Amino acid sequence: MRQTIQRLRVLVVLVFLGTFIGETMRSRAIQAREAPPPAPGMPVTATPSIPEISTPSIPPALPRTRILFTGDINLGRCVAERAIISEAYTGNYNYPFEFVAEELRTADITVGSLDGSLSDESDPMPCPESMNLIGPARMVEGLQFAGFDVMTIATNHVKDCGEKGFSCDEKSLLDTVNSLKTVGIQPTGAGNTLFDSRAPAIVERNGIRFAFLGINQIDPRVWATENTPGTAPLSDAHVEIVKGEINAARQIADVVIVLPHWGPEYEINPQDVQRGWAQEFIEAGASLVVGNHPHIIQPMEVFSDKLVFYSLGNFVFDQEQDYQRESIVVEVNFTGAEIESWRLHPAKVNYYTYQAGWADEIEAGKILAKAVGN
Repeated sequence: MRQTIQRLRVLVVLVFLGTFIGETMRSRAIQAREAPPPAPGMPVTATPSIPEISTPSIPPALPRTRILFTGDINLGRCVAERAIISEAYTGNYNYPFEFVAEELRTADITVGSLDGSLSDESDPMPCPESMNLIGPARMVEGLQFAGFDVMTIATNHVKDCGEKGFSCDEKSLLDTVNSLKTVGIQPTGAGNTLFDSRAPAIVERNGIRFAFLGINQIDPRVWATENTPGTAPLSDAHVEIVKGEINAARQIADVVIVLPHWGPEYEINPQDVQRGWAQEFIEAGASLVVGNHPHIIQPMEVFSDKLVFYSLGNFVFDQEQDYQRESIVVEVNFTGAEIESWRLHPAKVNYYTYQAGWADEIEAGKILAKAVGN
């Protein structure tokens, strides 16, 4: 049954800190005094042995792993235009992430949602007069600069190919996969075949293996098939398959995290079907569900003590309305394979530069209220 998070709403603004209590044991050396030599003619007796003193072994503390999740990232249109101008002066494409990279890089694992493609097959589309979100391949430099380790590309824009339309959509997707891999970012949720698209990204930190599964509900035209590139599909017809993939991931990882691209755009609340899917994913063995696509923040929920985030909003995007420029960066701290604590970091896209940044105090309160359903 779904559990509400009413009792968490007051606490969510606070920092949820986990405290590790460690014990140190110091060994004590037992020094035997040297006995005086026996007198002449006296029998020599053996010195009684001193038993060793040992302390019970203490199991090592479980490792802690800190993971950050961002909202949707578009590196095309106006974002690409600003970055290209900046690159002429700086020689890099770090521009969209200059004000957030330092914090993102502090995590053990940083996870994003790339709502677009990265390919030089076509020029970026005009700012902002297009729904085609192709960005230059070198925009991946910004993702690397920001410290991303995993990127779900299970989105409806991963095949965007600029002015060439659908004539190069498969190449655009594969270019995106290759661009990410080239800089050490693991893509998930799309691939050369249906089998490839369902493969999880596996990241090991502190001896714990984390599996990330990207899946996409939006626009079946971009779904992968047995023989064509695309995204891992999500619908009522695919839920049992997704649950099977979660179970399979549990066989090779300690923690499974599902990253769905789902739900209608600009809806304040998730649909009942999404809530049902989320609960099924949790029951199948997922430790956490972090979704995106609606381009606004939606209220989080808790199922069976597991966190579900339906939409984190736009982290880097060129949309103009205030509600389209707000997002949450979710911080989840694991002790071993269990969630120890979590925290929400409010973020805001700059209206003029389209750069990601952290929200000020007034904005932060409004954003947090949306994230917990107030």
